[in-house]
This record gives sequence, C-alpha cells and structure tokens, in this order.
Amino acid sequence: MKEFGSDVPPGKRALAAELQKLCRLLALEPNGSAPTQKQAADRLHTSDTSLSRFLSAEYLPNITIVRVLHAAASDDAGGVEKAGITLADLEELHSAATAEQQCGDCARLRGEAAALRQQASESSDELNNIQAELGTMKEEAAALREEAAALKREVQTLKAREGRALKTTAWRAIRAGQRSRLTARRDAALLPVPPPRGDRQQSNPEKRAALSVARQAEALQNGGRQDGALALLRHSAEVLSPAEAATLVYVLRESQLDELAGTLIHIYGRDNPDPDVMRAATQLHQHGAPDDAAALLQAALSTRAGAP
Repeated sequence: MKEFGSDVPPGKRALAAELQKLCRLLALEPNGSAPTQKQAADRLHTSDTSLSRFLSAEYLPNITIVRVLHAAASDDAGGVEKAGITLADLEELHSAATAEQQCGDCARLRGEAAALRQQASESSDELNNIQAELGTMKEEAAALREEAAALKREVQTLKAREGRALKTTAWRAIRAGQRSRLTARRDAALLPVPPPRGDRQQSNPEKRAALSVARQAEALQNGGRQDGALALLRHSAEVLSPAEAATLVYVLRESQLDELAGTLIHIYGRDNPDPDVMRAATQLHQHGAPDDAAALLQAALSTRAGAP
C-alpha cells in the first residue's frame, strides 16, 4: 500500500490505486507470504525502485508494464473477472493520466515561456537604458573634446600673445638703452672734457637696458616661468648689440642668475654673425669675464662646425 502526495493529480492517483490492487493479487510465495516488491518487479521486468514510483504515482509507467501487471494479476487471481478491472478500463485510466501529465507539462512550459518573455522584456528595457546612457556619454565626450580644443586654442593664443609681449618688452628695454646712449653721446659732445682712456666699465644706458631685461627674466624664472625667461632671452639676443649682450651677461652674473647667463651666451653665439660675436666676446673680456668670452666663442665655433 503506497500513500499519495497531496500534489498528485487525480488521473495518476486513480491509475496508481488500480496498480496497487493488481499487485496485491499476485500469487503468494510457497511459504504463504506475499511476494516482495523486488520479486513483483522482476515478474514485471522492471526495477523495484521504478515499481515503487509507479505505485506511489510519482512516475507514470509505460503501457507495456501496465498490461503485463494486469495479465499476471488476472492469472494469479483466477481470471480477468477476478482482477477487479478490465484491461480496457485500465488502459483508459493510463491514457487519461498520460493526457493529464501532458497538460501539466504544457502548463509548466507556458509558465516558463511567460517567464522568459518577461525576462526578455526586462532585458530589452535594460538595453534601451544602456543605449540611452551610452548616447549621453557620447554627447558628453564630444562636448569635452570641443572644450579641450577650445582650451588648446586659448593656450596657443596666450602663448603667442605672451611671446609678442616678451619681444615688445625686450625691444622697449633695448630702445630705452639706445635712447639713453644717444642722449649721453649728445651730452658728451657738448662737453669739452674727453672721456677717460681705458674705461672698461659698461655705459649707464647699456646697463640700464641690461638691468631691465635681467629683471624681467628673473621675475619669470622665480615665478616658475622658465620657458618665458628663455623666450625673453631669445628675443633679446635678436635685437641686442654686442655691447648690450655682453652687459646683460655681466648683469646676470652679478644677479647670480648663472643658468640664464649661460643660456644667453649659447643663444647669442649660436644665432648671431661672427663679427657681432667677436665684439661681444671682446666686451666680456674687457668686463673681466674671460671665461664667458671663451664660452661665447666656443658656442659660435660649435655651431659653425656643425653647419653644412
């Protein structure tokens, strides 16, 4: 006797109940005891585990096993009429249970299909959200690229403006020195006393021009604008006279701006014609800076030696 679970559908329950009755009709053993489940399963050509599942309505047996069980029970009971159910009725119960199981499978499949459709809908919504976010990110990236390009243009404009300002500053300093020199020469021409011989000190106009450029370069360097200081020196080297270049080197040395002085020496020797370099070197030597004079000549020679 097998108990049925509460979830067993009625068709399978009715078939399993009839199968249990038929099993109880199987012939007793010679010792008078009922056959064991394994012995009954052997007569039906199945396993005892499978037979247990058939009788408890856990599994639906094959129609062949149903027919074999009905035939064996009818023989052992002494006739079909003693079996309690005809084979046709038993087969009908089996058909009903099969249809019932198939309907259950259909319902389960329909439920699974509905769940899959729900998942697909949710995935579609999620995909749409992701695509929308991606579109927003692309727009933000495009805006950032445009902003970066605008900043780059602004930096280029500021650098160009700064270059022009530095060049203008250098020009103003040099022009101021030139005007001072002209004034000093005009005043000296009116005086009856000639200038002292052998005066190796730089003239005041030249030193004022050099001091102006040196202060600008020092301010740029102290402000972390090394590139600006170098740009100022390059622009100055283009317009300085040999005497003014020598004076600027001297002033930079006095201000302990040795790195800027060395840079100016290199730029002036590299970029200016030999006569100007020679005159500037002579001025440096007269100022008591023979090492700077030698460095200036060496810069010019190195540049010329590397020229084609």
